[in-house]
This record gives sequence, structure tokens and C-alpha cells, in this order.
Amino acid sequence: MNLIYAHSYRTAHAYAQHHDFAPGDWKWLQDADVVRHNPRADVFKVERWEYNPQRVKIDEALQRARATQRLGTVMEVNEANMGVGLGH
Repeated sequence: MNLIYAHSYRTAHAYAQHHDFAPGDWKWLQDADVVRHNPRADVFKVERWEYNPQRVKIDEALQRARATQRLGTVMEVNEANMGVGLGH
């Protein structure tokens, strides 16, 4: 599963379409439950992810998942680099 950490569903959807993610292969990281329900998912932090209204809770869930090795790769994505891995 690919989790797209964006400030809105619209931005996440646009990123998924641009990268040819099939429906069902990605979810918008809208709250901490999405992290818990998708162990070992890869996370794509797209531009303006820090404006997600649930950022604090999502960041805590990502940290817990990382600490228990239940998180895939986290990628910071922007127009300049289009995907630099941040590791596990």
C-alpha cells in the first residue's frame, strides 16, 4: 500500500494519478488510523503535507510505526527531487 501524506484528498489524488497508482494501491493519509490499518506501507510526503489538519496525530502514528518496524519507506516528494527516500 502507498500512503500519500498531503494536505488534502485532492492533492493526494492528483499525485496518485500522476504516478499511475491504481485505485486500491494508495490511500490519502488523512488521519492516524490510516497508518495503523496499513502496516509496512510506503509513505509519500508530497508538497504542503505539513498543512494536513491531522499532522500532529499522523506524525505520532508514523513515529510509533517506525519504532516498531511497521513502516515502509518514507519519501519526501517535491517538484525538484520527485522522491528522495528518508529511510525507515
